[in-house]
Amino acid sequence: MTTAIPVVRDYTIPLERYPHLNEKRTLRDAAKVIHSFTAGEKNQLRYADALVVNDQNQLVGRITMTDILHGLAPQLVESTKVAKFEGKTAEFPNLALLMEDSFFKECSLRWNKPVSGFMSAVEHSVSADTHLLEALLVMLGTRDFNLPVAADGMIVGVIRLEEIFKAISSHCNL
Repeated sequence: MTTAIPVVRDYTIPLERYPHLNEKRTLRDAAKVIHSFTAGEKNQLRYADALVVNDQNQLVGRITMTDILHGLAPQLVESTKVAKFEGKTAEFPNLALLMEDSFFKECSLRWNKPVSGFMSAVEHSVSADTHLLEALLVMLGTRDFNLPVAADGMIVGVIRLEEIFKAISSHCNL
């Protein structure tokens, strides 16, 4: 008995079912897109990033929750690079309270910044015709566990480690 070679196309999350937005959109739009993909009773976020595409629906980048937070409050992110926290201290909660007012005031002013200024390049992707094990090797070698999937030069979706794990474990007759 021969089985069909499993390819990425068969396990891809279609682009319309994965967070994505145009490069001209704002940080507010990116946060809304990520928020729109929830699951479970508590509406937990299903994805930690969104793909960024141009007007021709070509992939130009990725924006993560961390990128959005950096865009909303760069001073908070920068302060964590300078300070080295080696455990919970009495000063840390006080520092957070001092920053709270200015943090929320500033982040509300930064919502309209374009995502293009905060997104990162996508360094790894796979073709829809890629063998599933090859995609897994790319993931393991790069530590990038969400790979955009392309077909005919267009982004068609995403393959995640979760889908590959499910496919492999089901083929191994658990």
